[in-house]
Amino acid sequence: MRQREFEKYRDMGFTVVGIALDSEGIEPAKLYYEKYNVTFPALVDPNYATGLTAVPKTFFVNEHGVVQDKKDWEQKLKPATELALVTDEIRDRWSQPGRRLAPEQIARLVEAHLANPANLSTAIELASRYLDLDLHSEARQVLQAAVRDYEPKQVARASNREKSRLLGQAYFQLARASKGNREEEVRYATTSFYLNPSVGFGKQISRIIAPEKFDHRPKGDFDNAFREGTLRRLRAERNAWLQGGAGE
Repeated sequence: MRQREFEKYRDMGFTVVGIALDSEGIEPAKLYYEKYNVTFPALVDPNYATGLTAVPKTFFVNEHGVVQDKKDWEQKLKPATELALVTDEIRDRWSQPGRRLAPEQIARLVEAHLANPANLSTAIELASRYLDLDLHSEARQVLQAAVRDYEPKQVARASNREKSRLLGQAYFQLARASKGNREEEVRYATTSFYLNPSVGFGKQISRIIAPEKFDHRPKGDFDNAFREGTLRRLRAERNAWLQGGAGE
């Protein structure tokens, strides 16, 4: 959780930024952080836009924005007086707050998607912005066009981890874009796990399969036994799926 390190070193210019992978958005993540008395800033990645699928994962970044080796990271901390200023050059690498959903930003992605509908990275990025705007139908159209040229089982069998991760992310977003159609939600979410069998995806799929196990529980608790059982079942089903014929 890194709360202890945050409290110990924050006066030295050190901070912790958490990233919660939760398709339900801010509220479940907020409940979780409040339950464990987390006081450092945290972000929510409901669309897995960061590409992080296995959690927990920790990165140590120095004052210049360069990712460092985590080994002995506490010995590498420097006093706040030595921190480098954020220059305009560094600042310009990031979008300004609110720019992510600006019409011109989305129009640029639409143009790139139309030029190459099978580009998974572009489709995922565009769909994530549509989902943030509650444009589920538009997100679904983009994603369906992107996954059309890929056969999930062939991709999973090819052991191309990057392509499997991207295609899994696309199917997970398809599940979110199919809100209200429970059959499609479960089918797309399960396919996403078959492509990318991570604990993070497993938790979200468990939530889709049985929301009553997650919703309205005190302080955001959920049924761990159910989740672990669901993960075991999904892994077994995935193994059978991989071993089956092309049409299965």
